[in-house]
Amino acid sequence: MKKILIISFCVFSMLTISCSKTYEFRAPVDPAAANLSKPANNTQCLEVDKVKFEWNKSDNTDTYTITIIDLISSATVTQNTSTNTVEITLTKGKPYSWQITSKNKSTSKTAKSEVWKFYLSGEALKNHAPFPAEILTPKPGSSVSSGSVSLSWSFSDIDANDTHSFDLYLDQDEDNPATKKIVSNYSATKRTTSIDTPGVYYWRVVTKDNHGTSSDSGISTFTVLE
Repeated sequence: MKKILIISFCVFSMLTISCSKTYEFRAPVDPAAANLSKPANNTQCLEVDKVKFEWNKSDNTDTYTITIIDLISSATVTQNTSTNTVEITLTKGKPYSWQITSKNKSTSKTAKSEVWKFYLSGEALKNHAPFPAEILTPKPGSSVSSGSVSLSWSFSDIDANDTHSFDLYLDQDEDNPATKKIVSNYSATKRTTSIDTPGVYYWRVVTKDNHGTSSDSGISTFTVLE
């Protein structure tokens, strides 16, 4: 009887150890963000047919999703890949932004790279329109208190020696938004304006260079509280 009990105990112990090894739990590892390489940020791209995108491989990553945005029309192109390079055909003569999202099949969490911009000209140009301004504050769709409201934005241009000015449009016209110009040829990227009437406001920034070319940020909104 004792022998039977000893043998049974040994068999049970071996099964327990075996199961613990087989079903050992490992926590999912989050992917790391990729570092972008080409096309370089704020540069002119002279690809003839397809634009070749490259980035450094990121840790704990199975696949990547590249997101390319036409900064004029806001049209978006996405593509998945398991490698750190991809070639995509785009329309020439336009500015674009691109970003890489790293993914790991063991977790739903993702990691996003920086957003870089480039101008696809197809042939060398002496001057390029500045990239559309990026709205900073108020953040699109946010709410602010009435009184002094700080409007701020950022911009970039391939042509480092160009000078720039800005036209600001701000109104509450829902049918024809952001058509009222509140300042012309402004030289800074931040302006404080007084707003006392509550409601939704529409605004945009037109960036101009000294060669007569310009770009439009597109309409952003914020709500002034009572």
